[in-house]
Amino acid sequence: MENKLYTIEELSELTGYTRRTIRYYIQQGLLEPPAGRGRGGFYNDSHVLKLREIRAQQEKGVKLAAILEQDKPVTDHAVEYDRELWVRYPIIPGIEIHIQRHVEEREGRRIPEIMRMIKSLLKGE
Repeated sequence: MENKLYTIEELSELTGYTRRTIRYYIQQGLLEPPAGRGRGGFYNDSHVLKLREIRAQQEKGVKLAAILEQDKPVTDHAVEYDRELWVRYPIIPGIEIHIQRHVEEREGRRIPEIMRMIKSLLKGE
């Protein structure tokens, strides 16, 4: 199969699934979203293959919930990631300071003073 791009209409015709079903499978996580957005979204051969796999399993009597469960990655525990939010303060071109969001919220009044001190040091005052 060549690496071709398809509209949702073409994907529907190739696989026998309705556009509504394709969108539902995307919503449920069975199928990757299309590349692009809105009417500019397009699908590729991996979408065709995945929909054909789903069809083959359904023809064997496998329920959609079971297919979805099979596609979930197996992990022993949930992985949690802490996101650190930083605020960027430009000093002069090429120099900036980054302050963690929680520090900025706590020390917000002092940041302009810190910026003035840094600028003063850079000017040699």
